[in-house]
Amino acid sequence: MPSSNAVPPQSPPATAAVQGNTEELAIRLIQVMIAAAHADGTLDATEEQAILERAGKAGLSQEERMFLLDELHKPKSVSDLTAGITDPSVAKTMYILAANTIAIDTEAERGWLDQLAAALGISKAVQSFIEEQS
Repeated sequence: MPSSNAVPPQSPPATAAVQGNTEELAIRLIQVMIAAAHADGTLDATEEQAILERAGKAGLSQEERMFLLDELHKPKSVSDLTAGITDPSVAKTMYILAANTIAIDTEAERGWLDQLAAALGISKAVQSFIEEQS
């Protein structure tokens, strides 16, 4: 019988929870697209349609579609989106999705993408390259 002062096992760090869990990472990527679409303060019909089309191509279950529809109007902050992300390839994927979700045609969108890139540790050179490819 374990003693009452036994130390419970520690939870894995947030990095492992996100980057080692495909489902959690998929949710985070969807949340990045949603937040990017809201970067200028509004989610327009074109942006919403683009997100729903990408999700449709992913073959989401009914439960996953309901989650997506619920999340569409609750964008996460950059700090929430980037918490625990340390893998450079995951960071780049997140930034690519964000840059491909929106047309960078307002100062608010530009500022949001700059903030996201900084939080993900993406250099200005890589950021510019990704945006040129988008």
